Amino acid sequence: MHPLGLEYSDESNHTCGNCFWSNMSGPGPKVLRCVPAGNKRVQKDWKGCSFWQEHVDCLDCAACCGPAFDAVEVSQRDPVRKKFPDLIIRNQGRLCVPRREGNFCSQLQENNHCTIYPDRPRCCRDFTRASGNCLFARQRVGLSGFWNP
Repeated sequence: MHPLGLEYSDESNHTCGNCFWSNMSGPGPKVLRCVPAGNKRVQKDWKGCSFWQEHVDCLDCAACCGPAFDAVEVSQRDPVRKKFPDLIIRNQGRLCVPRREGNFCSQLQENNHCTIYPDRPRCCRDFTRASGNCLFARQRVGLSGFWNP
């Protein structure tokens, strides 16, 4: 049994240190933590658990820009609102970037690049790879399993 109370991975080369979901973070001094396990501390040499995942490139995933969410909200101060005012719509009283077929952001291209990336809304800028939001998005579209340690 893994120290977090989960089953071990079937692969011997899977460790907490090479898992996508392990990140150096605080509070306090930065230590290796497991995002899906509620940011519990882990050791890099621990054998990986059954939820171990290899590192994911955002351009291969794009779950955050796709059907995992229903809106890309835009604040009054977001750069995209000032630079591309014709792009922004009002949806149920909120400013948003429109969605397209399949519930993807309208600014996501087929190669998963964002056409407004340098000026993207704050909700997109705050969305970081291998964060809790990333895990939530990947789970919602079936790219990651659900954790219950």
